[in-house]
Order: sequence, then C-alpha cells, then structure tokens
Amino acid sequence: MTAKLLLLFVTTTLLAGCGKEKYQTKPQIKIKSVKVGNITDGLGNTGKVIEFDLTVTDKEGDVQDTITIDKIDAASPACPGNTLLGDKYKIPDFPGSPNQQVTIKVKYANINIEGYGLLGGSACPPATDVSRFRFVVTDKAGNRSDSVTTEPVALGF
Repeated sequence: MTAKLLLLFVTTTLLAGCGKEKYQTKPQIKIKSVKVGNITDGLGNTGKVIEFDLTVTDKEGDVQDTITIDKIDAASPACPGNTLLGDKYKIPDFPGSPNQQVTIKVKYANINIEGYGLLGGSACPPATDVSRFRFVVTDKAGNRSDSVTTEPVALGF
C-alpha cells in the first residue's frame, strides 16, 4: 500500500512539474475580442468605432509601460495609404503585483470622441478600409511581448 501511494505521489509530482508556466518574464498578449460599431457624439455626429480587448499576463506585474499598435492594410486591391505603423500609447500606472493578468481596451473612432484614438477614412475611396491590427506590449523592465495580429477587419469608413 505504501509503495502504491509513493508511486501515485511521484507520478502526480512529475505531471504537475510538466505543466507550462502561465506567467513569464516576457509579457504575453492575447486578443480577447474585436468589436466594430456605430457611435454618436454629444453634438449628434455619428461615426464608426473599433474596440479591442486585449489580455496581458506578466510574471513581475510591471506591464505598465507601452503598447505599440500597427494598422496594416489588408485590402484587395492593396491600399498602402491605409497602413499606419508604430502608434504608441502609454499604459497607465496601477498597483502591480506578481503573476498579473490585466485587460487593456484600445478604442478608435473616425470622429473626435474623448477616450478614442482618431482614425481617418480609407486612403483609397470609395474602397472600404480593410486592415489588420498588430499589438506589442513592453513592460517597465523593457521586456517586449511577441506580437499578436487580428484577422482582417472591415472598418466601414
């Protein structure tokens, strides 16, 4: 009986040790959702918005530096004027704790609305702007996540 319990304990310990660590020093980023919709400002102007919910994990809990966003043309035929590279946003400081998971919301609109970045219309009218968005997070220690990229998104503006 003792031998069986010892074998069970050793097997359980080995299996537990084989699991991939969820939190790493290099931030890990995932796209949780992408939403495209309509919005109206306080003056009655209507426009389009795109919102991204990103989940970021970090072992040290210092994902409070920068998120870099690239908007990459994905239209067919191509419209290179729709590509915007290196848009950087400062992630607000907040109390960090080890093994942290945070949700970052990135929002763009084609009209001026507080809290939204401004995106213009298609550089090749009348074609709709179809783009992919690529995100990279840098933490306070300078560690950069791998990039994640959305599927092509038709922005409708």
